Amino acid sequence: MAQTTGAMSGANAKVEYSIDIGTPTWVDISGFAATVSVSGGEQITGNQQTFMGNSAIVTGANKVEPVTIEVTVVYTDTDSEPFDALFDRFMSTTKTAAVRYSPNGGASGDEQYTTANDAGTDVEVPIVTCNPPDTEAASGEPRMFTFSVIAPRLAKSAVA
Repeated sequence: MAQTTGAMSGANAKVEYSIDIGTPTWVDISGFAATVSVSGGEQITGNQQTFMGNSAIVTGANKVEPVTIEVTVVYTDTDSEPFDALFDRFMSTTKTAAVRYSPNGGASGDEQYTTANDAGTDVEVPIVTCNPPDTEAASGEPRMFTFSVIAPRLAKSAVA
C-alpha cells in the first residue's frame, strides 16, 4: 500500500456537547476545547490455557466495552460558558451530556463521532467527571479543566 496523502492535523477539530439532545441543541466549544481523548471500546475476550499445547485458547465475545471520551477545555468563570454549564449539569440530579467531535473541522461531509446507544442513536450519557481546574502559582498557562463521559459506543456519521 502506498503512503497516504490524506493525513490531517488535529488543529482544526470541531467539538460540541449537548445537555438537551431531545431538541437537539449542540454547543460548539471548539474555541475552548484543546484535546479530545477516546479510550475503551475493546472487544470482550477471554483466554484459557490447557494442559496440552503451548498457547492459550482465545475467544472473542463479539461485544465491546464502553468508550470514555475525555475533553480538556479552557476554564473560565463566566456564566453559561463550558465549565459553568457542564459543572452545573454534573452537580445536578441529571448528570448526563452528549458529546460529538469532528477531527477534520465539521464541514459538510466531514466525519463526526457522537456518543450513541447500541442502535447508533445519538444519546446523552453519564458524565463521569467534571472538576474545577488545578491551579499553579508559577504558571502563566491558561487554566484547563477536564470532563469525561462514558458511552456504549461512538457512532460515526457524515456532517450534514
